[in-house]
Amino acid sequence: RVVRVASLSLRVSSGHWQYAGHHREAIDAHWKLAVKANPSFFDGVIHVVDRCDAGENHIEARLIATGFRNFLYWRDEGFPAEGGVFDGFGSALIRSSEGHILLGRQRPGNINAGLAYLPGGFIDNRDAGAGGAVDIAACIERELREETGLGPDDLSAEPGFIVTLTGAQVSFAVAYNSSLPADALAAKVHAYIASENDPELAEMVIVRSAADLQGLPTPHYVRVLLGSPLVWRNNA
Repeated sequence: RVVRVASLSLRVSSGHWQYAGHHREAIDAHWKLAVKANPSFFDGVIHVVDRCDAGENHIEARLIATGFRNFLYWRDEGFPAEGGVFDGFGSALIRSSEGHILLGRQRPGNINAGLAYLPGGFIDNRDAGAGGAVDIAACIERELREETGLGPDDLSAEPGFIVTLTGAQVSFAVAYNSSLPADALAAKVHAYIASENDPELAEMVIVRSAADLQGLPTPHYVRVLLGSPLVWRNNA
C-alpha cells in the first residue's frame, strides 16, 4: 500500500538482528561468492527496520544496525519472513514540470544493477544522529545529490512523505518538483553522470504515466508506488 504522512520518526536501537546470527556460516559463504562476482561490494553498516508503526498522519520506525553481507544474503534468499525485519530505505520521487516521474537506471556493479528505481538508498551510520534519531529527509537529499547531481536549485521538496509498503520492503520517499521539463532534467543528470569517475547511475528514465512501466525492469515497490494516484498530477 501507499500512504502519505506528514511526519516520520526513525530511530536506531541497540538491538541485534538474530537472523544474521542464526545464518552466520551460510552468510559468510554467500558473501565470498558475492564478492568474487562483484568486487565492488563493501560490507559496510546499514540499518534494517525492526518495527514500523503507523498512526494518524505519522509513522514511527525502529531500526537496527547490521552488515551489508547479512542484508545481501537475506535479500538473495527472497526476503524470508524468518528475518523478522523490513528493508527500509529513502527514496526521491522526482517530478518534472509536466508531472512526469524520473527514475534512475543503476549501472553494473551495484546491488540494483539494470533496474530503474527512485534515486535513494540504505540508511547508514551517516544518517543516525544524537540518540539514534535519523533525519530521513537529509538522507534522501544526500543520496539524490550523489546519484543525480540535482539539488535545491533544480528541485523543490514537498512537505511530508510518501511511504510504500510492499511485503518486506518499505520506501520512505520525499517528493521533489521541478520547474524544468523532463527532457531538460534528464539532460542535467546525464551531464553530471558523464562528469563523474564512478557514477552509480547509467541513465535517467522518463515515466510519463504508469503505462510506461510495462516492460521496464524495476523493483516491485516502484510499480506499486507509481500505480498510486498519490504520485501523479492531473496533467500526467
